Amino acid sequence: MTQLFSLPYAGGNAYAFLGLGKHVDDFIRTVPLEPPGRGRRGQEPLLTSIEAITEDLANLIHARLEGPYALIGHSLGAYLANLVIRRLIRMGVEPPRHLFVSGAAGPTRPKKKKLIHDLSKEAFLAEVSQYGGLPREVLGHQELIDYFEPILRADFQAVETHHYQPSDPLPVPITALTGARDAIVTLDLVRLWQAETRHPLIIEHFPGDHFFIFEEWPRIGEIVSKTLLEG
Repeated sequence: MTQLFSLPYAGGNAYAFLGLGKHVDDFIRTVPLEPPGRGRRGQEPLLTSIEAITEDLANLIHARLEGPYALIGHSLGAYLANLVIRRLIRMGVEPPRHLFVSGAAGPTRPKKKKLIHDLSKEAFLAEVSQYGGLPREVLGHQELIDYFEPILRADFQAVETHHYQPSDPLPVPITALTGARDAIVTLDLVRLWQAETRHPLIIEHFPGDHFFIFEEWPRIGEIVSKTLLEG
């Protein structure tokens, strides 16, 4: 059995990859990770630094690890997954069999000069919507928007205040999943993931936008299953 730990996008929770579990082979067990301040961990304070989130998620994986494993993350979750793997290795944990990143630029991308995490609520949500940072399930539902706004703000603060330090490539193969109509992440930015792995980067293309994953669970499940079976 291979555990597949999933890391959600900004504002996301353990349900972010719920659809994937229905489309992977039986030898894979999906294990959703939930950062503090959302979902079942809603009573815990939100974390506003990448270092704190990375430590929290690495500890969760370490506590639940039962054998071979892999990681998958979307957008912010992909960025975090790379850092979590590095932290796990420093903790003496064997590296995962594979890392799947979706809807994410490689972490060495130039940082945006415009910061949005400290804008007013209206301005912040307008910027997040423009970036494609809100799933369609949330847009149009004011109660959901009000609930997710502080979670999103904390996640954006973590990203915007973090300065990525490039380090040695991981001994872990990486598959990058990307949407052809993603207005945030261009193919050139996806290719930057090559710097994070000693293996040739694999890129899988999908027709959707930044949140293409919601329409593509069957194919994503097929890619993940085939990759882990052969790897």
